[in-house]
Amino acid sequence: MHSRRGLFWQSLALTLLLLLPMIATVLFLSAQRQQQQALRRAAAAEGGVSIATGAQNTHRLLLAVQGEQPAFVLLRLDGPAQSVTFCALPGQMLVAAPAGTTTLADCYLTAGPARAAQLLQGTAGPAPDAYFAATADTYAALLGGDTAVRFDTAAVFDKAARQALGCGKDSVLELTAATAGEFLTRAAGQSRDGGAAARSAVWAAFWRQNPSLLPGLPAAARENSARTLTNLRAQDYTKLEETLRYLAVQPELRVDYLTLSGVAAEDGWQADAAALARVQELLG
Repeated sequence: MHSRRGLFWQSLALTLLLLLPMIATVLFLSAQRQQQQALRRAAAAEGGVSIATGAQNTHRLLLAVQGEQPAFVLLRLDGPAQSVTFCALPGQMLVAAPAGTTTLADCYLTAGPARAAQLLQGTAGPAPDAYFAATADTYAALLGGDTAVRFDTAAVFDKAARQALGCGKDSVLELTAATAGEFLTRAAGQSRDGGAAARSAVWAAFWRQNPSLLPGLPAAARENSARTLTNLRAQDYTKLEETLRYLAVQPELRVDYLTLSGVAAEDGWQADAAALARVQELLG
């Protein structure tokens, strides 16, 4: 009995001799790490270093306008660059498909926005972070149907096209979110890219002239979720709201649009190498 007790106490003593130094080392390293973190926080506070929420976020979205003739817009929100860039894609833009080529519009009508985003990736390289599809009326509701903008048609249309659109004398139009869709539908027949350049310019004008409305767009999209198709998750909407809230108050915010170059083909509209490079840059 005594020998067993002696063995127990000897084993306990040996165990403690092994464990105590290890415990002490862990406690020491933990204290050192906490002290270093405290010093870093103090140094940042003293130096006035702070990063605004959303300032480091970048989003690349494929926006689709539902309808008999679907329309598409790439949107890049760049917190670090304090910029918003729109780039409309012609619905007749040819994209690579397993059976050869198809157009973005045909792909969307047969398989939906997810497939359109997938084929765009196979054609241009990088993939959009997410897709979002809604009707023109729903997009207007997200922004507010009465939201107005002054749009200079001379930026995207020549004189003949402006006259055909009824704005030959005064190139500047007063548009609202509710009436912009009808104008863009008419504009689609005045250019070989199906009105893609006009769509980019109009959307950019609404965002540029109404920055205070931007932070509310993600919440409005969630409220209208029954009328949209998207793969955006709850955390994605949260990050989008953070980014838009940050961008909306930046005095140096740049809201711009890109136009793509290409040629009309027998079965669609073929983007050239420069256009694909621009799309890759937006999605990169």
